[in-house]
Amino acid sequence: MIRNNEEADRSSDLADHRPRPLMARVREQSGSRTIVIRQGSGWQSLAFLFLCLLLLAAVVMGHQALRGLDAQNHATSATMARVERKMQQLESGIGFDSRRRYLLLGMRDHIMRVSPRVSLADAYRYAELALQASERYPAVDPLLLLAIGTVESRYDPQATSTADARGLYQIWPSTGRLLLRSLGWNYDESALYDPEKNTHAAALYLDILFSTYSDPQMVLAEYNGGPLNAGYYRARVGQLASETKNYVPRVLELYERLKEQFDKGLDLRVQLMHQDTQREGKTLVGPVAPARR
Repeated sequence: MIRNNEEADRSSDLADHRPRPLMARVREQSGSRTIVIRQGSGWQSLAFLFLCLLLLAAVVMGHQALRGLDAQNHATSATMARVERKMQQLESGIGFDSRRRYLLLGMRDHIMRVSPRVSLADAYRYAELALQASERYPAVDPLLLLAIGTVESRYDPQATSTADARGLYQIWPSTGRLLLRSLGWNYDESALYDPEKNTHAAALYLDILFSTYSDPQMVLAEYNGGPLNAGYYRARVGQLASETKNYVPRVLELYERLKEQFDKGLDLRVQLMHQDTQREGKTLVGPVAPARR
């Protein structure tokens, strides 16, 4: 009985000491607490935003500045390229003009040497006509025309051969008629004695022959003796006319000599017009009026 009472008392004590929930204990220990969240001041956010905007503006301005410099460099390069092209064109033009004048004066002096009766003005005109014709027909070297004119007529515009070849470059009437009509000129008996028409007809004929033959010897053989003699010249047969046989090497030899002289450089001494009548062999055409005192 006594044991039962002790066990009952012990059970009641244990019941009084049962564990309570943990949250309840925490609440009891902590009591009431206040949580405070502190916020940063507004000027710091504004400063950071302003700094970001400044950085973005600097990047944009730098990009625009680089684009401007790049465009300026392109414009400068384009301007320099245009200036360089202009300088090259100017230099080439000056070089062409100086070379052309050198060639023109050299040809003029050669014509005056081979034909003492020709005037300074006429010699200059014949040389200029040859240059103009060679520029119109690039296959024709002006020095080749000079050699042909020297051998054919010694630059006598009224020269006529026994075969009735006429003018500076000794063109037959039958050939001249076709050539002048191709050039847009009317043909008459005096046409081939015109230095301009004769020169351009000769250059056109040579241009046609150079398009037919690649050999200057064949070109000269047909120019002098016609297609039949050109065929004889190629075949090296005895029927070749002696004139053509001698003509081809004679013109080519003079042509090579002229090229060598012009390549080495000529001593160009322009004669004054009033000295023209004093050249050996020069004759005056028509009466000369006495000088007034």
